[in-house]
Amino acid sequence: MKLSFKRKKKATMTEEAEEEAPSTEDPVEDKEEEVDVPDIDDLDDDQPPPEDEEPPAAEEAPTEEEPPAAEEAPVEDETPAEDEAPAVEEAPVEEEKVEESTPYDEEPAPEEAAPAESAVPEMDEGRPDFSMYLTNVAERLWRAKEAAKEIEITTSPDLIKRSAEYQEWRKKMDVLNKCVDDYAVAMKDLSEKRNTLFKQFALMSEDTPLYEHIGKPLSEEQIAELEVGDLTTLEGIETKTLTIMKVAEENGAGSLMSHQQLAMKQDELNAIDYQNHNVSHIAEWEKVVTSTLDADVKELRELSKKKEHYIEKVDSLRAKVNKIEHRGKGVASDKLVAQVARNEKKLVDADEAYEKKANEVSVVLSEATARGWVDFYPIIKNVMKFEINSLGRQSACYGSYHATLAALKADYKEATKGSIDAPVAGSAL
Repeated sequence: MKLSFKRKKKATMTEEAEEEAPSTEDPVEDKEEEVDVPDIDDLDDDQPPPEDEEPPAAEEAPTEEEPPAAEEAPVEDETPAEDEAPAVEEAPVEEEKVEESTPYDEEPAPEEAAPAESAVPEMDEGRPDFSMYLTNVAERLWRAKEAAKEIEITTSPDLIKRSAEYQEWRKKMDVLNKCVDDYAVAMKDLSEKRNTLFKQFALMSEDTPLYEHIGKPLSEEQIAELEVGDLTTLEGIETKTLTIMKVAEENGAGSLMSHQQLAMKQDELNAIDYQNHNVSHIAEWEKVVTSTLDADVKELRELSKKKEHYIEKVDSLRAKVNKIEHRGKGVASDKLVAQVARNEKKLVDADEAYEKKANEVSVVLSEATARGWVDFYPIIKNVMKFEINSLGRQSACYGSYHATLAALKADYKEATKGSIDAPVAGSAL
């Protein structure tokens, strides 16, 4: 009886031990859950656990009795290193290099921004040197950017509307440039065609009484006098213009051919003037605006992609935290909580950078399109000055046509005097 009582007591103690055994396994299961949670393969910027989690990992690694510690080591190896200071000792150098290759984990280098401005020479005061430009477009856009940096951002700019206005402006500029080129070709073509016509008039007048005031060319001395002035400088162009006007005045009534020879010299100056003050200014206007805005819009798109990247990442991490907590088996691990906080901070920074750049781009877009008339005004001034100068040059050459026509009439009357071809009173001849 004593023996059976002891066996029964031993059996009872064994059953009680078995009943208590599950309570010791629960922490193990919870621990395994926490280990599995941070193993997020689709994340590209996980960081090693903070320093407060490092000592347990160091103690569990050499212990053979607890298998979960052996599973944590590969999880940390698969997780790329972050840029936070607490994980510096755990993260190998190779893993940091891998993280740098990902496009959104690191903040964009500031020197990559605004490539259009970097091409402008900088003065000592930090203000770019705009003396290399023909127009004020580059300086205006730079001032607009600087002013945008000082403006407090209260609402998101209407980028869609202003981007549409910018695209419409580009279409108009494409048409304008085509018209400008066509006009240059037309002027050259007109000058050549008129010169060919007048040469034929001169040829037809040879050996006739009308040759003196139709086909007679300029003298060799007059032609030699016109070969002055360096057409690559403003002074040279002005010198040649004055010389042509002087020879035209000395030529007097002259002839159609001599006037045409002078006009061809003036047309050469007109072509240079048109290229230097119309074509080049319009081309620079378009180039400065498009190069500046295209670079800014590209940078803004990259910031938008980065912002969307962290939005998706934070949503994914929050979903994992909610999933763990809704199971009722405890809370998420410190590592996962830290990862959520870290990416939320990155999302805030990315959103702030995007809003700041969006405001800057919006201001410059408005300056280039809605207020583009400020740049358009000096262009039109140059166009009108060119037309005035061109008409003035033509007048210097063709202004003597009245005297030439009067002299030609006199030649005709003299040549037909006493014949049936002589003009009668009241005749238009």
